[in-house]
Amino acid sequence: MFSFLSNFKHKQEMRESKDEIMIGELVLAMHHLGAPTIRLYADSGQQYISFKLVSDPILNSVTIILDRKTGGSALGEMLVGNKAVLTVQAEVKNYVADPDDLLQMYRTDLQNIFRVPLLGDIRLDHQLNSVMATKKLIIDIDQFIFSHENRLRLHRLLTNTLAELREALRKYKKTN
Repeated sequence: MFSFLSNFKHKQEMRESKDEIMIGELVLAMHHLGAPTIRLYADSGQQYISFKLVSDPILNSVTIILDRKTGGSALGEMLVGNKAVLTVQAEVKNYVADPDDLLQMYRTDLQNIFRVPLLGDIRLDHQLNSVMATKKLIIDIDQFIFSHENRLRLHRLLTNTLAELREALRKYKKTN
């Protein structure tokens, strides 16, 4: 009886900690891409990690937000699985602003009205010295943790997503 209860408690803890395991895998994957972690923040249900892209000619930083959509219950896992929304936000930093930038900011805001990042669109947010591109992906955490193949899948996902965001932001990067 004690063994059964102990096993049940262990499975519950594993369900509850998969998002933390996913965060560790994200940090590892971004490290392999040459992006050290510069900020970690967690609140109930969401974890935020920011990375500095040291040698990237376009992107300055990337923030990844993991928002777990299921609770830690066995019933929630059976019904929905280990689904989460992975938000990847890349930033281009321009330290020089000119009046044309303000006009471009308004154009970007108008274009965003019809973009839905959750459906795979990239949303651009133009600020005075930064332009941010955001893409949201619905993922199953189990597909990216606990094995070498899953680690490679996560690495490919991040590489492809960053390439998309880099392309969307390329035209906004100024040479200083």
